[in-house]
This record gives sequence, structure tokens and C-alpha cells, in this order.
Amino acid sequence: MSISRLVASYNELSKLDLRVLRVIEVLHRDHEYVPVRRIANYMGLEEELVVKSISKMNKLKLLVRRGLDNVRLTFPAYDILAIHTMAKRGVINAISPTPLGVGKESDVYAADSPGGVKYALKFHRLGRVSFRNVRKYRVWIGERRHITWLYEAKISAHMEYLALVKAYRAGIPVPRPKAVTRHLIAMEFINGVELYRFRLSNPRGVFEQVVSTIEGLMRINMVHGDLNEYNILIDPNNEEIRIIDWPQWMYLNVKGSRVILLRDLRNITRYFNNNYNLNIDFDELVSKLSPLMPKVEYPPSKAYGKLIKRITSMIK
Repeated sequence: MSISRLVASYNELSKLDLRVLRVIEVLHRDHEYVPVRRIANYMGLEEELVVKSISKMNKLKLLVRRGLDNVRLTFPAYDILAIHTMAKRGVINAISPTPLGVGKESDVYAADSPGGVKYALKFHRLGRVSFRNVRKYRVWIGERRHITWLYEAKISAHMEYLALVKAYRAGIPVPRPKAVTRHLIAMEFINGVELYRFRLSNPRGVFEQVVSTIEGLMRINMVHGDLNEYNILIDPNNEEIRIIDWPQWMYLNVKGSRVILLRDLRNITRYFNNNYNLNIDFDELVSKLSPLMPKVEYPPSKAYGKLIKRITSMIK
């Protein structure tokens, strides 16, 4: 559903409709399809009122029914809840109808704040990727509640937001994070061009920026996890970089992270060598960074223990 249609649907909703959506979201913790009677009981309303609201939102494609008495949220409904919360917080008051980008795992739009600041809004869409790839998020979820695509998108967004906060505070060149709710992140709008779309005048200088960024991440125990020419933005005016797309980040001291780090390094080295003939020696680069590798690696369950608690406390 386009943003324009989404906003039109949002404008048709009453306070009761929004409350019904929020209650269904809460009850998704226990049900994939939520019984209508359960919704009415939770809200303390007559079932007839709830049914009328559900029928309206079903026509707007905000809900999917299983039979007559069970419903679940769609991604457009989740978008509406997230946008509504961002607007109530005073983060945004308008969204551009044209996406900045549409990918396998997310959609990104430009938005304006009441104060005139421009933000990028990133909606996580975990349902688009493979089942195997998405289920990696079970390390964060455990067995805490019923799993839905919406909840996994929420986990992904909160993971990325925490990565942005951690990296930004350490001086890593990333968009400044502003807010997160559900599967939606508001962050600094960057006037940049993806590396693969821009011909550099100083490729070695940009490569050194990227390596310096990787080194900085290692010093704060982080690996980007998906670093390539599509996730590096270039400022056309000065060729400074910003690193985007962080949902696959890892702690450096987690078992398996070295393989991911080497993949990031190989991706970047290959790109600059193939496109700019820099003749970078991959083994020398790895040797240069090897002193920053941790001496001890931990299993994910131990390394992420505190972070799992932090994430789940943020999204209840």
C-alpha cells in the first residue's frame, strides 16, 4: 500500500478504530489471529461495536480475517500505528509520497518534523526475506511470545536503532538516530549517493575512510555485518561517507563474527580494486586490523544476554 493510500486510510479511522488496532497488536503476543470476543473483553466494550470497527478496517485492508471471529493486523495497519505514534511524539508531521528506497527488508521515506527538520523514516519489512534468514532473530526473541512477522520486524528495527545509537555516540559516521517505535526508525536525512552510483575523485581517501570506520567499530566491539557499496552513502560535495543499514550488526566478540567481519572487508576491498584499480592487499589489511580482534569469543546467548533484556524491555 502506497503512503498516499495509507494516509487516506489513516484519516478515515476514528479514535475507537485506532484503539482496536492497538489492542489487536497487544493480543498478538498470544495469538496470530486474535478472537473478536477477546478484543471486546479487553476493551470492555460490546462485541457489536468492535465487529463494526473491524469490518470497516477489513475493507481498508488493515486487518485480515480468519473466518468471522478472528483477525490479525496487516503491515499497513502496523505502519499506521507507527506513524500515529511518531506524530503524537512530535517527531514528524508530513511524509513524502515518493520512497527514497525500497529494498528486500525495508522501505525508506523522507519526512518533515513540526520544527522543519527533515528525517528519513525506515519501515522494516521482515516478511519479504527468506524464512531461514528471518529466523535468525529468534536469538533475540527466545520463547517469550507468539511470533509474527510484525513482531520480528519490530525486533529488527530496535536492533538497528540500538546499533545507530551506539555507533553515533562513538563518532562513527552514521545517520543520527532520532526515535524508534514498532518497526519504524526516524533518523537524520542524509543528502548522499550510494557508493556504487557515484564516481569518486579520491577513491583511496574514501577507502581509507571506510577502513577507519571498520576499525572504529572494532574498538567498540561491533561489526556492521552487511558492509558493501550499497550501504555506504557518499556526500558529493566532499566525498565523506555515512554507513547505513544496520539490522545485521553483531558484537565483535561473538562466535562467528570474525567470518562476518572478513566478509565485510572482502566486499569493500573487491569493490575498490575492481572499480578503481587500487591494488589493495587483502591479507595486509586483515593483518593490520588483527590486533583489534578479541582474545575470547562468546556464544550468542551469553554475549547478547543483556541486550536481549534491553530490547524486550523497550518493546513491550
